Amino acid sequence: MASLKNFLKKIKLGEKITIVALGDSITELTWHTRGYLNWVGLLQEALMETYGRNRFWVINSGRCGERAQQALNRLKPDVYRFQPDLVIISYGMNDATGGKEYLPVFRRGLQQLIQTIKRQSAAEIILQTPNPVVDQTGKEKQGTYNGLYAKEIVSLGRQQNCVVINHYQRWKKIEKTSDCLKEKPNRLWLYMADSVHPGPLGHRLFFREIAAYFNLPVFLPWEI
Repeated sequence: MASLKNFLKKIKLGEKITIVALGDSITELTWHTRGYLNWVGLLQEALMETYGRNRFWVINSGRCGERAQQALNRLKPDVYRFQPDLVIISYGMNDATGGKEYLPVFRRGLQQLIQTIKRQSAAEIILQTPNPVVDQTGKEKQGTYNGLYAKEIVSLGRQQNCVVINHYQRWKKIEKTSDCLKEKPNRLWLYMADSVHPGPLGHRLFFREIAAYFNLPVFLPWEI
């Protein structure tokens, strides 16, 4: 099973650490969080609160509308120049709009990203799956392919020995649980800014899934 053994060892030794978050609009800080921190900012905050100031440099290299294949063109300016210890790769939302036909292109692009980063740097890699697209009922929109692409990310992560954080699976569990409630007016809408992008609560949900891999508490001090 893949782990972040070397990365966590650096934390334990008190070394300074650089993390690059590479992804699409769910990574880039945009208007969807209404001025609140997104998952990248929450991770930076939690690392500072837990391990102290001036230890971690978390670089947000997200770009709205991007697919995995496109990210290959900006690795030098947006990843390598920071000499990261860890790269968190988060794609699939835009790729999934291409349907089943685009899946081989996505797999090839994501595999190239992983292999190129490993070859050109000493960074360890985390892969993240996207959340579902949500319809007006608060459930996953029919005819979308995020689940298929999430499976591909999990499969590729296993093949390439990368840690995978499966947000899609977590959100589907929440959707299923909400169906058991007597009153379920919101379902997944509670976590969304629109049908595609998580809002402030959705980004906190992303962070809570990420936290365990950094030995971080899932709630920040100001939330308690």
